[in-house]
This record gives sequence, C-alpha cells and structure tokens, in this order.
Amino acid sequence: MPNEIDKKELESIIPTGCRLNWDKRTNRYYVFKSTYVYDPKIKRGREKRTQVGTVVDGKFTYAKSYLLKQKVISLEAKINTADNKKTVKTVRTACEEEISDTRQTGKVVYPLAYVYLVSLLSSLSGQTNCVQIADYWKNNRPVLESIFEDFPKQDISHDTVRRLLMLIDPDQFQSFYSKQVKPLLHKFTSRVVAVDGQAVRASKNSTQKNGKYILTFYDTDNGIALGQKLIGEKHNEITYAADMVEGLDLRGSIVTADALHTQEKFAAKLIEQGADYCLAVKQNQETLYYDIQLCFVDRLDTRTLEIEKIELGHGRIETRRISVLPGNALMADHLKKWIGLDEGTIIKATTEIVDKTTGQISSLDRYFICSLNWFNTHIAEQCARSVRRHWGIENDLHYVLDVDFFQDRTQCKNANYLQNRTLLHKWALGVIRQAQKEEENNTGKTAKSVKRYMAQFNAPSIALDALTRIIG
Repeated sequence: MPNEIDKKELESIIPTGCRLNWDKRTNRYYVFKSTYVYDPKIKRGREKRTQVGTVVDGKFTYAKSYLLKQKVISLEAKINTADNKKTVKTVRTACEEEISDTRQTGKVVYPLAYVYLVSLLSSLSGQTNCVQIADYWKNNRPVLESIFEDFPKQDISHDTVRRLLMLIDPDQFQSFYSKQVKPLLHKFTSRVVAVDGQAVRASKNSTQKNGKYILTFYDTDNGIALGQKLIGEKHNEITYAADMVEGLDLRGSIVTADALHTQEKFAAKLIEQGADYCLAVKQNQETLYYDIQLCFVDRLDTRTLEIEKIELGHGRIETRRISVLPGNALMADHLKKWIGLDEGTIIKATTEIVDKTTGQISSLDRYFICSLNWFNTHIAEQCARSVRRHWGIENDLHYVLDVDFFQDRTQCKNANYLQNRTLLHKWALGVIRQAQKEEENNTGKTAKSVKRYMAQFNAPSIALDALTRIIG
C-alpha cells in the first residue's frame, strides 16, 4: 500500500468531501462519498458509500455511474412539472375515451390510466414485471403524487397490477396505443414497414411448444411498432397479416415480409391501402421461385448495385449486391396473380463471402417480388434499402424486447395480459427510440444505448419529461 504522504497528496486532487480507499487487487484508489443512514433492522446507523471515481497513476477519473447520477439530478432541476401534469391529464382522458372500464365506479381505487402510465414509466426504466411495477409505484410515491392528480393513497399490489392488465380488451388498448404513438411518426419519402412474428417462449404450453406468437407491423425508419396481434401458431401469421393491414395507415410505405407472407391476398390488401410491397420468395412458392431464378440468367437489362463490402471477423470479407429486373420479365400467369407486379420489379440479393485464409468463396442468392415501379431512376437503391431495412424488426425490435425488456421471459397463460404487457414494452421502446433520435439530432453524435436511457429514466419525473417532449 502506498505510504501516507502519497495519500495526503492525492487527497488534494479528488473532489471535496470524498475519501480514498486503496484496493490492492486492482492496484488503485477508489474515491467515494460516505453517509450514515439509520437501519431499523440493526437499530443503529449504517455507512452508505457512493463511488465517485478512481485514482490511477496519480490521475483522478470520475466513475460513469456517478456522472450519470449527477446528470439525472441536473435534469430533474430543469423539469417543468406543469407540463408533465398536462401530459398525464391528456393521456388519462384518452385512456378513458378509448378503454371501457367494466368495474363498478364506486369501488374503483386505482384508475386504469394511472396503472398504465405507471406501468409505462416502470417499463421505461427497465422494470417490466408486475412485482417491479408495484415496487416502482411504492418507491416513487412522493414524485407520483406531485404529478398525478388524486393519485391513490394506497400502494398497489402486484396481483392487482396483473388483474388490471388482464382486464382490458386488447383491441381497445391497441386503439389507445395507436393514438398515443401517432405523434411519434415522422413522414419519410418512403418509409419501410417490416412484418414478422415473435414467439414469447416463456408462455409455451403443451399445445404451443414455442410459446404464443405476437405478429407485429414495425416502422423501421421511426423505430415504432404500428400494431400487433396475438396469433395461435407461426403458420397463422398468413391469415392475420392481411386482416391487420386494414386497421393501419400504411399509405406511401414499403411493406416488407419474409416468404411466409408472400401471399396474393396480403399483396392485394397492401396495394388497396396505398402501400407497396417487397416480399421474399422461397421454395414455398416453387414455380414463382424458379421462374425468377431463370429471369436473371443472361439478361442484359439487369441493373446491379453493390450495396457494401465489409470485413467480418475470422478473416472473412462479405460483399452484398442487389440486381433488379422489370416484373413483366415473368410469365403472364404470375402477373395476373400478383397485383402491381406487371409494373413492378423482381429482385436478386446476393451475399458473397470470401475466406481470406483459404480464398474459398461462398455465395447465397435470395429473391423478392416488389411493386415499386421499375421505371424509377433509383429503383435499385430503393430495392436495396427495402431488403436491408427488413432486418430492423429483428435487430432493433425483437432483440431489444427480449434482451432489455425481458419479454421472452414473460410467463403467462392469459392472452389479454400477454398482449397488453407486450404493447406496453413496445410503447416504452418507441419513447426511448425517439429520445435517441432527439439526442443524435442535437449533438450530432451516436445516442446512448437503451440500457443507459433506462438508467436515466429510473427517475419518474425525467421519464415523464421525456414523454412530454416527445408526444407533446
């Protein structure tokens, strides 16, 4: 351990009121603040330490966790409570208009709007199950009482949270959700909306071994889930996807989907609603698949665009290319079945991987049908963007819901509860995505991760302030 003289010199470079503690294992000083709090269990004061930073080689550095806490304190000081109260009132009114409360009015202790808002705030901070929501309600009561008018005097139990999340008709909650996220949707020249299902594996039972599926339409440009539907099994996505199109505003968008949704009814519905489609074609559409393959053999009018060439780990180089042809290159039988394809485009997406060590080349071709007009000057670029953006639903939505919101661990048997819980997660993620975009636009730098925003939104006043700015 360094001698006492060195220690006294170091005390001059650390923040006032802090103390030093030498750690032999890491060979550094830890800088902390010490306070004493009364512990009723041991009936005496107990020291509570807060790490401020470290000293390594005579240089002091603040801990990231401490800087984040200081930022939270600074943000709380700037919050306009009046605006937050207005937001709470607006959301409560919208909830009461859209969602029917079947409980007897005189016996209602916990207004549904407050339960959902607190559940949303809890989800924004990464606390997503019913026990955590009930604890969040109890632990943040002083702040919630200052913002929510006539906030219930009683703490809520996790059983009550679960019961109220089961109570609501998911279609009504979907309508309420759609109105709340509408202000988050910004117009793009051609936004890409991806469609896919996600299994909630912890909800599996004897008949659904992979768990219940949630089919989602996801706006990849805005980072917002537009709508969702609980479906029985993976193959049921085919019928539900076409039905969901009518309830969503997809005008001017390009809807992408995997081969499971390459169905004539689904494509026709999208065209009727003023949207375009870009649908994967595999062997489940055997005749169409092989005819598209033949179209790309020795065609002189093929437009090819190299999307990117990247060096992957383990000594591999990957090159991605898009080739497009007019849809009318296909036989008339196909054009009759697929509305919009006669003036549209067929796509070949090629991924080529080169092993730098052996020089071995492997290649994968994927095929798509698309209603985007072939005569568009930038048709290859549009098709490339549509194909690449489809993966946003996997990487930016499904992965984050499972990893950061623990959705894959949601154990439940009740369908209403599952749908309402997953929709709350999507609402919270949508708010965080908008906060990230706001940060990037203001600073010009890459935004903080979802986890770091969750840590910042652990303070209800900050989370509500962000919600106020975003949905205004």
